[in-house]
Amino acid sequence: MRIKIIFDVGKGVSLPINYNYLLASVIYRFLDLSNPEYAYFLHEDGYSLGDKKFKLFTFSQLMAQKREIRDSCIHFRSSLTWFVSSPQEEFLGSFAASLLDQRAIHINDISLQVKDVDIPRTPRFQERMYFRCLSPITMSTKREYNGQVAMHYLLPDEAEFSELVRQNLIRKYEIVYGRKPRDDSLVMEFDAEYISKREGHVTRLIRYKDIDIRGVLCPFHAFGSPELMFVGYECGFGDKNSAGFGMVEV
Repeated sequence: MRIKIIFDVGKGVSLPINYNYLLASVIYRFLDLSNPEYAYFLHEDGYSLGDKKFKLFTFSQLMAQKREIRDSCIHFRSSLTWFVSSPQEEFLGSFAASLLDQRAIHINDISLQVKDVDIPRTPRFQERMYFRCLSPITMSTKREYNGQVAMHYLLPDEAEFSELVRQNLIRKYEIVYGRKPRDDSLVMEFDAEYISKREGHVTRLIRYKDIDIRGVLCPFHAFGSPELMFVGYECGFGDKNSAGFGMVEV
């Protein structure tokens, strides 16, 4: 399930371009207000499967019809829309309780007043779907460069991208449902026409705390298991979802 939140910006607000960490902090702060034990568990541990840990939530970028970039800030001049999503009732229940109680979020010294809160209708998932990114999708793997192992963020034309996303979704599915999916097939194909129109410029570099994370901001076709697509819709596609990556809409 996901929550759609609309904020009133008054005559306009300016926020840092790299606001992902600030939004993640808002989420944890709200969880702590209504359910401190769960907030601590999620922040410190999360849900485990083997040696992998997942937070099982994601959130979108802040979206507005009127916005412009000024130096290292984004100036928003119309209402902001923000989506937060998770398959975990405890997460959404705790977050929503604080949101409705506070009726505002605070980012640095900026207060954004909640104008409306809605629960969008969940789409019907089929074996062939087309998705648009509400936040960049990132998929990372370790590679060796000059004898040193470093983190590599995959690009849309790298064959590993789709398979690693599939494996990631299978693990999330197992944690959420306590079993393996009946159908574990999934292939992602980024929209070639969209990439061509933008001359290949479909990635975005986002600084999260002191780490630079590269994600892909491009529509894609998905073929295969509706179960895995639904998990991707609720938890996020790819990794680093709790840092604001991998949120999509049909």
